[in-house]
Amino acid sequence: MIAVLTGDVIHSSKMSSKQYSQTIETLKQLILAEKQKSEASGDIYRGDEFQLQYSKPEYALQSALIFKLSLPCTLSLAYGNYDLLNDSPSTSSGPVYVESGKRLDRATRGDLIVNLSSDTSVFQNGSNPTAPLPNSLLLLNNFLTHTLNSLTKSQSELLLTYIKNEFPEHKVLAELTGTSRQNISNRLSSMGAHLVRDYVNYINQLLA
Repeated sequence: MIAVLTGDVIHSSKMSSKQYSQTIETLKQLILAEKQKSEASGDIYRGDEFQLQYSKPEYALQSALIFKLSLPCTLSLAYGNYDLLNDSPSTSSGPVYVESGKRLDRATRGDLIVNLSSDTSVFQNGSNPTAPLPNSLLLLNNFLTHTLNSLTKSQSELLLTYIKNEFPEHKVLAELTGTSRQNISNRLSSMGAHLVRDYVNYINQLLA
């Protein structure tokens, strides 16, 4: 099993040339960071769309969250099987690539969709990329998207730091951000950061 993340920068046609260039540069840096951290590989195509593949799928969801919190984008993350795995997703193929792309096409703008293949015992419909998501996974997707899209800029920045540092203890995060532990605890609680952490852990447990 591998993971494939397919994304689309939203409102890119409405950006100024400077905003667009900055957004694409951010995207390039995010892809490079994932190559170094999780051994993922990825490409930008058609200007503002991108795809990454993760031979170590346990890194993929945290990576998707980092992209979502760093860019205005719609994302589709699929876990499943491949037929051909090369160094680049553009030359690789298989059901998981099709599924990730199809789910992105069907997603509402700004969503983060996660789907697991039929090899994962809890969810049995992933082999058909046009089938509805299981109700339990759909509920989790809706929760995650609502949480992420409701964040203020400062909340997004804090959650991003929390995720990038592997969900550290509040004391550690307070030291990283130069504030008090109580302040960090209150801010994380108000945005439901512990639920995001638990969601990541739950999905990764299903992969085991």
